[in-house]
Amino acid sequence: MKEVQITYNEAINAELIACLTTHGISTYTKIPHVFGVGTHSDPHMGSHVWPGENNMLFIVAEDEAVAKIMDCVRQLKKKKLKEGIKAFLIPVEEVI
Repeated sequence: MKEVQITYNEAINAELIACLTTHGISTYTKIPHVFGVGTHSDPHMGSHVWPGENNMLFIVAEDEAVAKIMDCVRQLKKKKLKEGIKAFLIPVEEVI
């Protein structure tokens, strides 16, 4: 079991959720209004100087589902590099 943490531009939220849904991923925790600076996109600070915001999704899934989630991120990263999306894969030792 692993946790996938995805940080992405809010502008691609619908596309990310649609891809996950298509692959049978329907459970996640979403944190909206996340600010940050990435390596391939402009800063998203929610201000008039640096408009835009990010969202974060936390998804804990079995290994076979993780591959589908990472595939969605790879697809979007290819199509939407300027918007910004990044995924981090973290081992989960226990769920209570």
